[in-house]
Order: sequence, then structure tokens, then C-alpha cells
Amino acid sequence: MSGIAVLYQWDGAPADRSTVERMLGVIPYRSVDGSGVWINGPIAIGHAKLATTPEALTETSPFVDDSSGLVLSMDGRVDNRDELIADLNSRGHQIRTGTDAEIVLRAWQCWGVEAPAKLIGDFAFVLWDPSKRTLFCARDPLGVKPFYYFKGPGFFLCASELHQLFQDPRVLRKPNEPAVADILVRMPVDREETLFEGIRRLEPAHYMCVSPRGVEYRRYYDLDPSREIVYRSDDEYAEHFLSLFKQALQCRLRSNKGVASDLSGGLDSSSIVCLTEHLRRQGQVHCPSFESFSVRFESKDAAEAEYVEEVLQMYPHRHTYLSPAVTPLTELIRQVAHYQDLPDEPNLMCADYIPILGKRNDLRVRLSGLGGDEWLSGTYLVYADLIRQLRITTLLQTLRINRTPPAGSPAFPGYARVLRRYGVSPLLPEGFKSVIRRWRNPPEPSAMVSRAFAARTRLSERLATQPPVPRCRSFAQQAVYRVYASGFFPYVMELNQRGTSRFRLEGRHPLLDRRVMEFAFAIPYSQICRGNFAKFVLRESMRGILPERVRMRPDKAGLTELHAMALIENGGERLFDRLNCVSNGWVEGEVVRSWYRSMAAAFSRGDPSYMNHVCDLWMVLAVELWLSVVFLGISEPFKHLTASK
Repeated sequence: MSGIAVLYQWDGAPADRSTVERMLGVIPYRSVDGSGVWINGPIAIGHAKLATTPEALTETSPFVDDSSGLVLSMDGRVDNRDELIADLNSRGHQIRTGTDAEIVLRAWQCWGVEAPAKLIGDFAFVLWDPSKRTLFCARDPLGVKPFYYFKGPGFFLCASELHQLFQDPRVLRKPNEPAVADILVRMPVDREETLFEGIRRLEPAHYMCVSPRGVEYRRYYDLDPSREIVYRSDDEYAEHFLSLFKQALQCRLRSNKGVASDLSGGLDSSSIVCLTEHLRRQGQVHCPSFESFSVRFESKDAAEAEYVEEVLQMYPHRHTYLSPAVTPLTELIRQVAHYQDLPDEPNLMCADYIPILGKRNDLRVRLSGLGGDEWLSGTYLVYADLIRQLRITTLLQTLRINRTPPAGSPAFPGYARVLRRYGVSPLLPEGFKSVIRRWRNPPEPSAMVSRAFAARTRLSERLATQPPVPRCRSFAQQAVYRVYASGFFPYVMELNQRGTSRFRLEGRHPLLDRRVMEFAFAIPYSQICRGNFAKFVLRESMRGILPERVRMRPDKAGLTELHAMALIENGGERLFDRLNCVSNGWVEGEVVRSWYRSMAAAFSRGDPSYMNHVCDLWMVLAVELWLSVVFLGISEPFKHLTASK
């Protein structure tokens, strides 16, 4: 994991080196192994270096090719490096250093704008081509690596973290109200917008060419809905999946220092830990050290220690239990002030990780189970597929199974509502649905968003906008594509990377491997869900590797209660007494206070209906902190909570 900082004066003015140096200075956790700035006339390229692979130890920052004049700064990792090295060497582009940076630069020399599609891995990079006076920028297909940019009159800035851009005084802070409205209802619509006007993110799977002639912005990768994987048996699907899973894990265990992994006791993280230990014992992977850690919850919905112990009994290794902790308001305020963005969500940073991650220098990688839920959890839209196929018996059986959702999930909406929305509506002709949409009002936004704000930001219309979906063979496949193409996914990935990077670690996610995602998109739905088991193909692939009790557990922990605990312990209803986002017309204060009282009462009596509004309430708090600290200059929001104690 590293950091990028670039200033390009496309108007021909000389670039200001000090601007890029300041951009690097605010991300010290990304520059543990050094930093550097290359500057030539209108372009200044900075690189913050945190070496996380053996090859990265010898990389220069930025990477400069003297013969061609090409300059590259990259935050990322190339996972298909052996194949690319062989291919590039055969085409006359000799790889000399073997670093990932050189591989990317040679790939550009060989394939130009088609180069990003050849790369498998997590990456965001910029490459300066002096012969064309063009800055080429690209981001990986899933947006694991962040990339923000700002286009001003005559200049262009880009960086790994949003707050770096404010080191140039020409970048002004102004709320992007439509994006604020989206985030308040937890439905980011646009994958490029941020909470600031003018600051954009480079969309995953896209590249951008910036030159004095303008900006070219294009998609270089998409999922292929025509690809279909068909085998004769479950064993063949499981064998194929396991081979891809091993590949994905082996790539992410390539580290110059120790690797730590989340181990919640759930199917995804347990599979990663067990397969890692399995491969290590077979001598198929090598990393300096491997360990895992868990947050030990005691509540019924979140408690998974018994499953963690099953893993540790089968594969004894270094493991640390952490106690759950609610992030205090002071730390949330510090995060907002530093990142100029929303604070961490309670379920992402739910413990004090400093003892294991913050005070050690022998770790460089943190593995997570992200991706399993996204590709392999199934969808209610299978009802439409079953109705279309006239498989009524299977439909009824599936409805009965889904009637009891896993702990921590919202309650089942009811048979009639589910069938109408997920079974019948998708089957209606698009023309008929268009007529219905014209007759009825657009979807109503959340009641906590003020009507004037919703109207001003066209929130209803934005929420009704569906991203284009290619022609798929099933509605269930469409659901997977919508997760891949959603605006919420890059937002979650950026929060995750931010939370990991502050500990000088690179977050890696084997189940977010592009090859794993493509496989999940191409297999029959019966390999995703079978009976009352989701993630069927993962479970089958883990036979003999995962403890049987973990492999066959039908439930998963719910962490939504962490949002409730964070609100209650940080001030309760009084958090919503004096909201600036009420006085500026974004939020309906009385609705928010009513929702809080209802949520707190339900949570205190163990009623799962507390989940109806708890995440919305958290988002109000997050936006309030951002508005107060970033725009109103209030260094101690909610000071009244402690003043009266």
C-alpha cells in the first residue's frame, strides 16, 4: 500500500513542488518506507511508499524509466505478475527489476490504454507520458484502491485520499448537496460523486487520460453476462472455485512482513484463515508470519467465539482476542477533522485495534472476508426466476426458508410484499412498468430528510434511477451485477481501506479477487444457494479444510447492534437535540428524535425492530459531525453533552 499525489498544470504553468509535498505530508502512515517527488515543468508526481511485498522494497518512488521518460506512481499490487512478465518479455518489453511498478509501466508501453484490463490485482496508478503530455490514470475493477481527483481552471489534482486535495488552496470546500442527500438515506447513486462539489472519484474499472486537449474518461472492464460455467457435478464446481480461491489467497499472502487476518468465526473469514494454514502446511505459500484476531462479542446476535475456537483447534496458530469497544465522540471528531470526510462506521472499527495493529511494525497486510456476502449470498430476485420457470414447488420451499432471516438481518417483509416486489414486478414488460411509473409518484425519500432538501436535490428522481444492467440470463445474475455496479460498494471499500491504512497496513480481500467474482457471476444459482444454505459452492470447496461445524453453520453474526451501542453510549437522544443539519434544512429534527426514542426502546427490550432506523440515525450523526467540523469550524461538536456532566 502506498500513496499518490499529483499536480498537473495543463495550462503550461510550472507545477508547485510544495503543493505535492504537502499532499504527501498529510498521509504519513502511507510513507513509512519513504516518499519522493518527481517534477518537470507543468507536472509534479509524488509517491508515498509503504512496502508490502518483497519486490516493493527495491522500488523507487516514483518509478522513472530513463529511456522513455515515463513516470509512474502506483498504490497497488499486480497478482498475475508471472504471466505478464512472460508475455511482456516475449514482446520485447524486458522486465529488469521485477517490481510491480515496472510491470505496469511496461504494460503501458506494450498495450497503451488497454493495459489496465490486462492487470489482475488491486491498483490505482498515474502514469506520465511526456511524448504526449498526457497523464494516464486507472483504478482496479472493484475500486479496492481509492482514487480522488479535482479539475480546476488550467490544473488537475489527484490523490489516494480525499483530504490531500485540500493542500492546494485552489480547491474549495463546498457541500455537494445531492450526494449528501444520497448518503443520508444510505443510497449513494453516483459512483463518481463525493460529498464535496468538484471533487470526484475515478470510477472503478475506468481510466482517464488528462492532457491540454481535455479529459478522456472510459470504462476498460465489465463483467461478461454471456459467460456461463456449466459442469456435471457439484464437485467440479467446488474444485474450480477452490483453485481460484487458492490463487486469490496466494497472491494476497505475498508480503515482505507478517500477515494478519480477521477471524470472526463466520464462513468467509474462517475459510480464509483455514485455507491459509492449510496451504502453509503444504508449503504452497510463504510469508514471514501469519496470525489472526477476533473481536469477542458476548451478545447473542454477534457472539461467534465458539466457532473461532473450532478453527483454532483445527489449526493452532497465533491468535488474539480483542474486546469490543465503541469509538468515542472525540475519536470520531478527530477522524472527520483529519480526513475531511465521514467517520468510521461502528461495524468497521468495532474494537481497540492499537494493541495488535497500531504498536507493531512486523505486520504489513490485513486480510478480510469481504466479497463472500457480495457474490455468494443469494437474492430474493430468484423468486422471479422460479416463477418464470414455473417451478412453483421450489418457490414455496424457498419462501419458507427465507421466512427466517439470519440474525442481524432485517425481518422478512411478508410473503405478499416479497412476491409482488421480487417475484412478479421483475417479470412485467418494461413498457408496462414505465406506464406505471408515470402514473405513480417517484419513491418517497426517507421521512427524516426535509421535504425542501429532498426536492432541491431531486432525491426521489435519483433514488428511482437504476444503473444500466446488461442483458443477463437470470434475475439473480442481475442482482450480482447491481452489487458490482452499485454506488455503495466503492464507498464501503474506501472506508475499509482508510481504516486499515492508518495502522500502516494494506487491506487485502481474497473473495474480492476479480477471478472469484467472475466465477460467481457465471455459475448457476443452485451453486450460490441450495436449500437453507447460501454460499453453497464455498461450503463444498471447504470440505476437509474447514471445521465441519463452521462449514455447515446456517447462520451468521449480526453487527447492527454496534450502531445502536455507539449512539446510546455517545450521548443517546441528546445527540439529536441541537443539530446543525436541522437548522440548515437538511434533516427533520423531530422525526429523527422520534426515531431515536423508538429505536432505543426496541433495543433495550431486545426487539429486532430497532434495526429499522438505527443505521439512518448513525448517518445523521456522521453527517452532523462532518458539517460541523468541516464547514462550520466547530472543533468540539456536542460539547453540551459533557458540559452538563
